[in-house]
Amino acid sequence: MKYDYHIIIIGAGSGGLVVASGGASMGARVALVEADKMGGDCLNSGCVPSKAFLRSAHLAKEIGESVRYGLSAAMKDIDISEVMKRVNGIIQTIAPHDSVERFTSLGVDVIPGRGALVNNHTVKINDKSITGKYIVIATGSRPAVPPIPGLSDVPFLTNENIFSIQTLPKKLIVLGGGPIGLELGQGFRHLGSEVEIIDMAAHLFPRDDQEVAPLMEKIVREEGITLTLSAGIKEVKKAGDGIAVILEKDGKIREVAGSHLLVSLGRKPVSKDLGLENCGVNLDQRGYIAVNKYLQTSVKNIYACGDVAGPYQFTHMAGYQAGVALRNIIFPLIKARVDYSTVPWTTYTRPEVAHVGYTEPMAREGGLFIGSIMIDLKETDRARTENDTQGFLKLILGKKNRIIGATMIGNRAGEILPLSSMAIRNKMKATAFMSQIFSYPTEAEIFRFASIAAAKKSFKPWMKKAIKALLLR
Repeated sequence: MKYDYHIIIIGAGSGGLVVASGGASMGARVALVEADKMGGDCLNSGCVPSKAFLRSAHLAKEIGESVRYGLSAAMKDIDISEVMKRVNGIIQTIAPHDSVERFTSLGVDVIPGRGALVNNHTVKINDKSITGKYIVIATGSRPAVPPIPGLSDVPFLTNENIFSIQTLPKKLIVLGGGPIGLELGQGFRHLGSEVEIIDMAAHLFPRDDQEVAPLMEKIVREEGITLTLSAGIKEVKKAGDGIAVILEKDGKIREVAGSHLLVSLGRKPVSKDLGLENCGVNLDQRGYIAVNKYLQTSVKNIYACGDVAGPYQFTHMAGYQAGVALRNIIFPLIKARVDYSTVPWTTYTRPEVAHVGYTEPMAREGGLFIGSIMIDLKETDRARTENDTQGFLKLILGKKNRIIGATMIGNRAGEILPLSSMAIRNKMKATAFMSQIFSYPTEAEIFRFASIAAAKKSFKPWMKKAIKALLLR
């Protein structure tokens, strides 16, 4: 059968763009269907604007701490509209890389409109239908807005509209203490807003190693953020010119009032109204498109990647999965499998929290845990010079003392931790960084300290006696 395209991609976010550019560069006829903005959530309302916003927020915090550096500086009134102007300006500088014009120049047919499957080879966009040998669904995710009583009757913010605000919140109430809620909540606190973060979990960072939550909770509380954990949200309502949240904690009802409300209670896959039922593409219980280790759906010529497929909702994961799906489409006889053993994640708070591989509880549960190595960040001279001493590196060790996981807290944690990704992938031992020469002073040197600690830990008393005897010969 002759098809209009080799590959049809629904969704022009991070995953869809990788498939489109890669497929076109290899000579495939590619159609890219997008109902909204090119670049998807990451460019327009996620990674790019949030990190641009956080740079301004964290700089404000640093200015407020100038006395620690022997300087005297103070912030004048913060104009949030100027901050958001910069944020949107950065989006505009990156947008050409993800634009219709660029992808058209690569040979991709970009078709505006919402695509829906008619069958396993046909996609309908508005009143037009196109056919493709392969179809890739990369429609991403959106903020989850639970049916909290009264929420639909009040104005609230999500990551999709918060970067358009023109007034600095006097008090920001954040529903949800996950990465988005915590990053933005801390950011607005650094800019001068009162902030209260409400979450049903007993602690922040429930997926990370157990040493993370106590330290990060201490840090954000010391900054003046109110953390209300183990709390259930009962109702949201208007309160004068602001908003009130009714919550239950320890069996008691409490009302929290604020000027603005940020809803950050997770994300949901964009998997509805795609016509999946027309060709038998299965969803899991949470609404994600079910895929196998090759990222094929239940229909073998239809693939899915990125947030809509899970299990991780990271831009870098969407790009990685897109590469796997593309390889399997172009080279179907040599199939590539997804490998999630070295998936990194970073929460861009100040300090950052970064993780890769196994946590200690995960390793124990899998019977892989042999031990761990922990080094305080203050052990590195560079951390002291930077006043970046509230943090640590923790290496999780498996059989033969190989590194199988790592967690780091520090202002540069997300930049430094990929060293452990390399170690995990190459099955390196905890002592592997002893011979590595690091520039002095750098915070990355903490890996050498961890290797030295691992070597000391493995040094048995009889070894010391043997060396002493050799030296005294």
